[in-house]
Amino acid sequence: MEMYYVSKGINNYIQVNGEQDLMEKSSPQCYRLKMIENNDIAGIIRPVCIEIDGRLTLKYNTCSCYVLDRLFLKFRPDGGFLKIIMSQLEGLLYRLREYLLEPDDVVLKPEYMFYNWSEKSLRLIYIPGYGISIKTQLKSFLEYIMKIFDHRDEEGVKYMYGMYDLICEDTFSIDDFKYSLESNDKAEIDKGECNNTQVESTQTISKEIMQQQNDKTITKLVPLTSGALKEIVVSKYDEMILVGRGKRETDYRIPTTQISRVHACIYLRSNGIFVEDRESTNGTFINSVRLEPLKQEQIRVGDLVNFANEEFFVV
Repeated sequence: MEMYYVSKGINNYIQVNGEQDLMEKSSPQCYRLKMIENNDIAGIIRPVCIEIDGRLTLKYNTCSCYVLDRLFLKFRPDGGFLKIIMSQLEGLLYRLREYLLEPDDVVLKPEYMFYNWSEKSLRLIYIPGYGISIKTQLKSFLEYIMKIFDHRDEEGVKYMYGMYDLICEDTFSIDDFKYSLESNDKAEIDKGECNNTQVESTQTISKEIMQQQNDKTITKLVPLTSGALKEIVVSKYDEMILVGRGKRETDYRIPTTQISRVHACIYLRSNGIFVEDRESTNGTFINSVRLEPLKQEQIRVGDLVNFANEEFFVV
């Protein structure tokens, strides 16, 4: 089973080349495919199915979502954000039961998990026949989170390791998962520590971390909205990087229709790195502020740079 990113027009997709048994009407995989194709299941990205040479290709449109592992370049997850993710994941697993869908077919790899920032919601892909134990995936996901977690959040650390210990138990089930989340929520309410806003949990980056970031040298711009794009590496050897849709005219190509043929330019100066909009149709933005054409503006670590609808984080 092949899984990779593709771009078409203004949209980004995950494309999965399915196995032969997805086409066999009597197979469980075929039933599961029909269920996710024909039902709007909250938290699951509905695929578009295309038959090619007797095999099904599934396309999942990830528009308006951040790739989770790249979102964490913007901030370190804390206990509040982790609880949001785990709670939404628990709800999704129970919804799958209602549709008689196997939880083992949900993909919990951070590079293929998504977060809709405006809706504050987790979005996942479901691949019939994926078949990797949900317990194994949850364990691997938390091990990934441990490496990037904000360990200054002591209560969050206790919650994270408590969930990890629970999942590692031999008798772990989804019911245990739900009970643990409900028990944790009740304990927080009893203490008067219940988190009343998800926005603060997901948007707060401490002044200390931001200061550390500002002291660093910019090395690259990391794409947040498309896993199909590579990082824009800025080194001492690159005095000018042209960004755009054109194949021959640019140093860094973004092959979508929203991007102009020569959209913008990144300059490496002795006093920093600057971005210039090259009179593009849909604009270049730094932290949501549109740049004046042909006017260079400096970028710093922590900035968000948009070339039309493609967003990059400066690290």
